[in-house]
Amino acid sequence: MARIAQPVAGTGAADVGSSDASSAPGVELDAATLSRRIAAGDEAAFVTFYEAWFPATLALARAACRRDEAFCLDLVQDVMLTVARKMPALRDAAAVGAWMRSTVLRAATDRIRKASREQRRAERIAEARDDAVVEPWEAMAAGERRSWLEAQLAELPPTDRELLVARFSPAITVTAAGALLGLEPDAAHGRLRRVLERLRRRAAAFWQGQDP
Repeated sequence: MARIAQPVAGTGAADVGSSDASSAPGVELDAATLSRRIAAGDEAAFVTFYEAWFPATLALARAACRRDEAFCLDLVQDVMLTVARKMPALRDAAAVGAWMRSTVLRAATDRIRKASREQRRAERIAEARDDAVVEPWEAMAAGERRSWLEAQLAELPPTDRELLVARFSPAITVTAAGALLGLEPDAAHGRLRRVLERLRRRAAAFWQGQDP
C-alpha cells in the first residue's frame, strides 16, 4: 500500500526507542495538543500528527509483528485510521506514546489473525478442489482398493506418507502436518501434489492397463 505522506525530517524510526515511542523528535512538546485537536475533528492536526509519527509508528509495527515491509506499512495505515477516528484527548506526550503502542499492538494482532484466516480459507478451497478430482482408484472394489492403497502407502517415504494421510484426515490439515515435518506450506502442498500424481498414474496403470 502506498504511503500517503512522507515523515517530517528528523523524526526517523531510529530516533524511537523500544521503551518509549513518545520521545520522537518534534512530537514530545505538542503530541497531547495534537491529540486533543484530532479528537475534536481537526483534519490539519491529524496531517501534522501523521507526518511526525509515521517513522515511530513504522518502527513499532516492525517490532510488533516482524513481518515484511508491505505488511508493516499496511499496519501503519490501520493505526493511522484509528488515530483519525478514535484518538482521545490525551493529557501529555507519555500518554500519547502509550496509546500509540497499545493501538499498534491491537492492530498487529487483528491483521495477523486476518492473514491467518485468509490462509486457512485458501487452504480449504485448495483441498476442496482436490476433493473434486475423481481418482482412478475409486473405480476399484472396496476390498481391492484398500489392499492396493495399503501397498502403495507402505512403499512411500515416511514424509510422503504423513502428508497423504493428512490430505484425507479430518483431524489435521496438510499445512499443519507439513509444519510438523519441517516443511513450509507451499513445499508441503507441492510435495503432496507430486505424491498424488504418482499414485494416479499407478492406479490408472493398475486398473485401466495404462502405462504408469
